[in-house]
Amino acid sequence: MKDIYDDVSILVVGYDGYIDVWNHFFELMNKYWMDRPKTYLATSELTPKFDNVEVINAGADSEWSKRAYIALEKIKTPYVILMLEDFFITDYVNNDLVKKSLELVEKDHIKFYQILVQLVKQTWEKGKPYKGDKHIHIIPENKKYGINLQAAIWDTEFLKKKIGRDNYNAWKFEMNQLNGEKYNINKIEYLIDDRNILNITHAVVQSSYLRSAVKKMKKIGCNIDLDERKELSLKEDFKYNLKLFMYSVTPNWLTQPAKAIGKLMKVDFVTDRLSK
Repeated sequence: MKDIYDDVSILVVGYDGYIDVWNHFFELMNKYWMDRPKTYLATSELTPKFDNVEVINAGADSEWSKRAYIALEKIKTPYVILMLEDFFITDYVNNDLVKKSLELVEKDHIKFYQILVQLVKQTWEKGKPYKGDKHIHIIPENKKYGINLQAAIWDTEFLKKKIGRDNYNAWKFEMNQLNGEKYNINKIEYLIDDRNILNITHAVVQSSYLRSAVKKMKKIGCNIDLDERKELSLKEDFKYNLKLFMYSVTPNWLTQPAKAIGKLMKVDFVTDRLSK
């Protein structure tokens, strides 16, 4: 009998300055998802050793896109689960649930199946249920960041085409998705699953640990060394969570006024910096 895991690989596109983060990422992955598809870590030059992980080097000059593309060239499975290095698996993964999701993706020829909803609330922009499943939603036609770098199952060739051969950072990839692309027009190919089937916890933002993540790691017995990488101050943590909350509850037509209020509170918006 066919095992759907034979048709998928896991790819983590790493930044060499985050090797301390990788140590925790793969420690937790090997604890909570030992029986998983073949796993790859794309780096620039570093070749760390982690159990059940193959490292692919892309070269000293490689930005996120080049690391991802070179790794995808070497991955031969038709699907790939793309993950971020600073989003940790913090509880045991239910393989039956993951495999059912993969089977749906393969059977229905889905190109992008997001498996993590980071936002506090998405009810106003969630999209219609897919085939009557209240947890799986059709990505709305004009959804902002309808395609993004949250954990997702991708059609490998589609992801390669989306990334292209240019050498650029991850933020630019997400900015590139704001080019007016419409989703699910002629055929349903883009879905989002709100169950967090990999039990992911967002751990790092602005190169520092989120305070909630440090508490979570301590609770599950993962010791974070704050001398290696600091945690956000109470003020920084509040600003980040405020920005996340504002984004998650603000309709598109109120985005600019909401950002103006955020700027008065000295909240930083990456999209503004990149568009200059």
